[in-house]
Amino acid sequence: MKHHYPSLSRCLAAAALLCISTAAPAPAFATEGVEELLERAEPEGNAEELLGLLQDLRRNRLQVNLATESQLLELPLLTPVDAARIIDWRLHKGSISSALELEAVIGADNARRAAQYLTFEIPRRVPGQKNDSRFKGSAISRLFWETPPRLGILNGKYSGENRHTYNRVQASTSGFGFSFVQDSDIGEPRFGDFLSFSLHAGKIGILSQAVVGDYRLSFGQGLLFGQGRYFSKGTDAVDGVLLFSPALRPYTSAAEENFLQGVAATLSPGPFDITAFTSHNRVDASIENNVVTSLSSTGYHRTAYELQKKDDLAQDVQGVNVRYRYRSGAFNAGIGATLAAYRYALPLEWLDGSGRGRQLGSVEANIVYQDVQLFGEAAYAHAPEALSWICGVQADLGQSITGVASMRQYAVGFHSPFAGGFAERGGDGSNEEGFYLGLKARVLDNLNVGASCDIFRFPELSSTYSLPSTGLDGRVYATWRQNRSMTWDGLYQHKQKEETAIMTDSGALLEYVMPVPKRTNRMQLGLKAKLSSMFTLKTKGEYKSVESAFVDRIQTDDGWLLYGQLDCTIGAFVLKSRLTRFQTDSFDSALYAYEDDLPLVYTLNSYSGRGEAMFVMVGYEPLHNFRLSAKYETTRYADRKAAGSGNDLRASSSPGSFHLGCMVQF
Repeated sequence: MKHHYPSLSRCLAAAALLCISTAAPAPAFATEGVEELLERAEPEGNAEELLGLLQDLRRNRLQVNLATESQLLELPLLTPVDAARIIDWRLHKGSISSALELEAVIGADNARRAAQYLTFEIPRRVPGQKNDSRFKGSAISRLFWETPPRLGILNGKYSGENRHTYNRVQASTSGFGFSFVQDSDIGEPRFGDFLSFSLHAGKIGILSQAVVGDYRLSFGQGLLFGQGRYFSKGTDAVDGVLLFSPALRPYTSAAEENFLQGVAATLSPGPFDITAFTSHNRVDASIENNVVTSLSSTGYHRTAYELQKKDDLAQDVQGVNVRYRYRSGAFNAGIGATLAAYRYALPLEWLDGSGRGRQLGSVEANIVYQDVQLFGEAAYAHAPEALSWICGVQADLGQSITGVASMRQYAVGFHSPFAGGFAERGGDGSNEEGFYLGLKARVLDNLNVGASCDIFRFPELSSTYSLPSTGLDGRVYATWRQNRSMTWDGLYQHKQKEETAIMTDSGALLEYVMPVPKRTNRMQLGLKAKLSSMFTLKTKGEYKSVESAFVDRIQTDDGWLLYGQLDCTIGAFVLKSRLTRFQTDSFDSALYAYEDDLPLVYTLNSYSGRGEAMFVMVGYEPLHNFRLSAKYETTRYADRKAAGSGNDLRASSSPGSFHLGCMVQF
């Protein structure tokens, strides 16, 4: 039977009329904080670890009237300017007594995001100390399976079963803690395919933090080590540019790459922070003739070939970061330097086939004066010599108006496996130049707007096309709280960018690589309506158009997506259900949508082709701090009889999956 879908304009109009007609005055939304960022996030982000961090901070809230600057910056939703304002307020005006008073310190929007992770007790001791020394922790278990199974399961190419298991246990006091993570993907034969463990201690004398086991590092703006960058460019017009993350953190994610394994510690004698680290890890790699041709970041170990690559290459890293902090009145500055070296057991092909690693160095600076922040980092790689740098300024330009300007120049020959720099593509601090402007403002008490423009250049478009290429990315978004029950979100993006494509001559005898200019326009409109104390309605519509200028033709690919979601809360039960319809001409016009999932699961689904998707999720909390969750989701395609390809082929036009999970907090 042929499916007929209504036009996008009719769907949006019907959804809007439904929400307006049924919405009634009700209490304001809970401060979900990061949800609006998740809705604008793109696939390059790393929000899963952020969700885990925020979950822990929600249970172990920071004492805003006692926390030091570094402790405040453990909350990723606070910037160095926010931390400086909080400390300055405490010094000159006393304690911050409530979330409402916090708005006067850091602004209404920042306070709304951060308040749920802070407490406002009046301090009785010196700043930097903690009252709570109780033993706290959590345990999370999840089980996931698909229907029908993937072809690799059925034909035996995958060594494991049709199940994905995940377990995480964390526990800590004010000074000590540990973390354990187990993860095994569908098709992997070993229950312990990925195991991560760390012990950590902190806030003991001059010892700020120490980790034995798996950990991550973030220094400066991430050109050498930027493993604390959670979102890609464009998620937030202003706050997404700077990297402000603790220098050292235990690793608690299930992602099987981009972490270090060994020992690291941060000492803070007086105004200095000294972080020393050493790591010996094994990573997945493809090796030919004793030369590493590529490093694998998928984390999949299902087939004989994937199992052969598992932990096939030793990686050693050592280094030290020294940072000096200075504060005088409204002037707050930090300068630092990092020296590091990484080395692999075999030569790397992209390092001319002979190099096994690099010696790296960088200098960083961050200066806050009143409402202005200057930031920058310059990083240098030895043999071959390559310099990458980024600098910028962020400032409050008026009442509830914040802007940022940033320049970056990343050398082609620079390479750090642990970089997380601000960039249009990737984040390795290599082969990119750019100038970025961002602005966000509270125009009215209930209207926030943001805009950004990034003009970028790649000195080499790709490994197969070494000539330069330029592009731009402009975005405008707005959030309008129509009343206490309804919030609208809108986004418009225009991007111009070249990508390489393989072309053939008229006789199909000669293949050559050519740049293909692409022009993308994307529009998004969402509505969240609190219908009553029990029901919340969410809806979102998105349209995307991609114009590709090939040598012999202009190709236009369009796509649209529309979903409606109803959330229902009845006592200890939470029920969420969503129906999504989508249609795209090709994968170029694929659309992404953030989706609610089990605790600490970040799901950003990709939709291409033609069809509809739905999910139903149930949460139940029978006891305090004990939660059960279950979810079923399926996608019904109208333009194909099977989903996926190769060993991931699923012989159904309506593949589905089941999720079960439980979380215990103590």
